[in-house]
Amino acid sequence: MKFSSAAVALLLAASALSASAAVPQAAIQPAAIGGHFLDRGAQIATAGYTDREFWISGLARTYRASSTLRSDGKWSAYVYSTSTPYNTPLIVRRPTDPAKFNGIVIVEWLNVSSGYVLDVDWAMSKEEFLRQGYAYVGLTNQKVGLDGSKEKNPSRYGAGNLPNDDISYDILSQTAKAVRDQSGVLLGGLVPTKVFATGHSQSALRLTTYVNAIHPLERVIDGFVLHGRGNSGIKLSSNDLRGVPSSTVIRSDSQQPVFQLQSEMDVDSQSDTSKAVDSSKIRYWEVAGASHSDQYMLNGLYSVSTRPPATCEKPASRMPFYRAQNAAYSHLVKWATQGVLPPTAPRIKRSTLLGRIQRDTHGNALGGLRLPEIDVPIATYGIDNSTTGSTAFLDLFACITSGSTTPFIASKLLSLYPTHAAYFDAYKLAADRALAAGYLLPADHARALEEARSAAIPR
Repeated sequence: MKFSSAAVALLLAASALSASAAVPQAAIQPAAIGGHFLDRGAQIATAGYTDREFWISGLARTYRASSTLRSDGKWSAYVYSTSTPYNTPLIVRRPTDPAKFNGIVIVEWLNVSSGYVLDVDWAMSKEEFLRQGYAYVGLTNQKVGLDGSKEKNPSRYGAGNLPNDDISYDILSQTAKAVRDQSGVLLGGLVPTKVFATGHSQSALRLTTYVNAIHPLERVIDGFVLHGRGNSGIKLSSNDLRGVPSSTVIRSDSQQPVFQLQSEMDVDSQSDTSKAVDSSKIRYWEVAGASHSDQYMLNGLYSVSTRPPATCEKPASRMPFYRAQNAAYSHLVKWATQGVLPPTAPRIKRSTLLGRIQRDTHGNALGGLRLPEIDVPIATYGIDNSTTGSTAFLDLFACITSGSTTPFIASKLLSLYPTHAAYFDAYKLAADRALAAGYLLPADHARALEEARSAAIPR
């Protein structure tokens, strides 16, 4: 029997609606206390937080595209299969005191670019999470990440099972559902009001696909933060004949808020992300002077790593991107719970002819979201670096993506800021502007002023 293309499309649409009517219920089991990969229990105990590991398991679904995936992000998908068994770990960090919990759970799609899982967004925004009382779930939902955990600790993670990455999208949905439906186990009885998903770099690529294709079907997540995403997303499944376009925006009809954060380095290499259009459900920030990774991020990741720090040609970027990221999470909460729109931010300036980033006399980028460090500079914040030590992939990658900080020489500092008071006064004005614009939170504004007040400027 032959079917017209219109009939096939209707059948696929009906299949999608019926198969995704309810996200499958996963099983949750506590893991042995302590000793898990990325265990930060000792780091957060003084803040009144616990760090526990659980196992999530079940049958995962895979998806395929039901039409051509277009650059406008309005992707349609359907459930292709429903019976892939999986078993993978979750990290849960939460306040021990229920009164401290702010009701928000952040689920991070753990980054696997290194060959094992990294809690990048935790490393960047841990201060905000701890001071505001967020609960956090770190999800291992990609095969290479689980394999890396098995390599590090085969006795603990040997029972893990992720046969492929095609099921990664559904495991995120099942995790969000479990956070709500099984909070008595996962969160020690804390009751979430909102569940957000976040991810950096490669994880942000996959979240782009999730937001555009999977979320419209499942709707189990209340908001998203995509940090350092590429121009497009990732295929829905490895065997899907429909590939993703070379670039795509977040779909304009998103029903939940989506915050996109890009560093200057991200914008330089993935310039099509600048096509994003701010709306009632979409925000897009480009942070001038920032890098894909930076010294603050690396410090946070190295604090739980057995790998020695990479040796780079230049010091990594010290632009405090994490403060803008903290502000993004804070705005997302108000956006999703109260309907308060976050502030917009200007784009980094580019030349008309070749689209190159325009720079001031110090070599720093013009335009973009401007933290006080770039408006009152004491260094050039570059997006170029390389390794001078090990040329192993992880060390090379760490150096190349961390950007650079080239401090001004003493005579230049003296010419810019004849006295420390001149420097501090200028810095405070810039910090006050960032606070008023919503790019700095009050706590980070206060910390920034403390650092500026104690800085040895001029030298």
